[in-house]
This record gives sequence, C-alpha cells and structure tokens, in this order.
Amino acid sequence: MSTSQLFELLPAQLKRFFNRYPPSIKFASKPVSTHSIEANPFLPNKHPVTGRYHEPKYSLRRSSVLYKMAYTYGVQDMLPPMKKKFFEDKYQNKKMMKGVLLPKGHKHELQREAKLAKMQEAIENADKFIIEAKGAKYKRKLEAKKKLNARTWF
Repeated sequence: MSTSQLFELLPAQLKRFFNRYPPSIKFASKPVSTHSIEANPFLPNKHPVTGRYHEPKYSLRRSSVLYKMAYTYGVQDMLPPMKKKFFEDKYQNKKMMKGVLLPKGHKHELQREAKLAKMQEAIENADKFIIEAKGAKYKRKLEAKKKLNARTWF
C-alpha cells in the first residue's frame, strides 16, 4: 500500500490534523513566535508585536485524544512534540515528589542531633560552670569527693 492509501485509512480527525500540520515540518519543542512556521499547535506561542502568549491551538484534552488516536494507528511519532506524557513513558520518566524519597521531618526531629550534642557538651562542662558560679570553696569540695570515691585497693 502506498502512503496516500494508508493516509485514507486514518480517522477524519487525524486526517484534518495532518492536513493542517503536516509531519514534514519540524515543530518547535518550546514556545516560539505565533507567525513562525514551526509554531507548535500544542504549546502556547508568543505574539511578536504584542508580546503576549496565545493559547495553544489544541487544548490538553484535545491533544491527548489526538495522541491516543495516533497511538492506535502507530503514527504518534509524526505528531509535534508535547509536554504531556502518555502510557509507559508517563510512568518510566516520572519525577518523584519532593518529600517522598527523603521526607523533611518535623522541626524537633531536624534539631535533635544538635540539641543532644549541646546537652552532652553541657554535661561534660557542668563542673566548670558550677565552680565559676559558686567559687573556690565548691571546687575544694569536689576534689575531696573525688578522693573519697577513688578506689584505694587493687
């Protein structure tokens, strides 16, 4: 079968689309000027004079209907590039949500390690702080306690 005979087998909606936007034109994958030949009908394009973006010629719903129809006939590669993903491609190239792999956690969970380190340091230096506050008399008491608690045998 020739390509023209194969083209006639396509549904009317796909035929109309390929007549308006022939596959021979390389359409842009990013928004371009609305007057440009390679202006993608599935993307919003910028008007060169006003600087405003024009809505896409085909909405997301209409473009997905076209893609699914083209997919059933095996001509989905002839469609212009679109942002929306379909079928296996949608699940294979999926971006994970921000907190799914590494959840952020609550504030107390995030600060726990620093808090424990600070507490440990404070416990180690507790005698120094108490001596500074109470004076030399307390220091002598501590030294006397250490001598009493020290083992003299073995």
